[in-house]
Amino acid sequence: MVQLSGDKVSVDKDFARFGAKSYAINKINTVEVREHRPNGQAGAWVFGLLVLVFLLSAIGATAQDDGSPVSQLVIALLCAGIAYWMFVRSKVIEYQLYLMTSSSEAQAFLSRDGEEVARLRESIEAAMANS
Repeated sequence: MVQLSGDKVSVDKDFARFGAKSYAINKINTVEVREHRPNGQAGAWVFGLLVLVFLLSAIGATAQDDGSPVSQLVIALLCAGIAYWMFVRSKVIEYQLYLMTSSSEAQAFLSRDGEEVARLRESIEAAMANS
């Protein structure tokens, strides 16, 4: 029997249990792991372009002696921080474990830990092979 800590997930020779849901091992036809990126990169690109605009504005203000470019530099720095944060978020991958039966498919488990999902898949497949 395999149990994952923190979650109420267990797999034995008869059932795969995910919280309040249980799936009979002999009813599962296929186990599939899908990768999903919940956050896109568009926001990072937009704020990156804003950084460029405000930096060019600061350079222009300095070259023309129109005043201090401090406000443009502060806004550019703020936009750079937001762009970096959005870029890091866009690299997050969620791994979804799907169980297919003869009648339907169900997302049984979701995690950002790919190794955890792979171990869970292997334990379900081993239970399927032994039943």
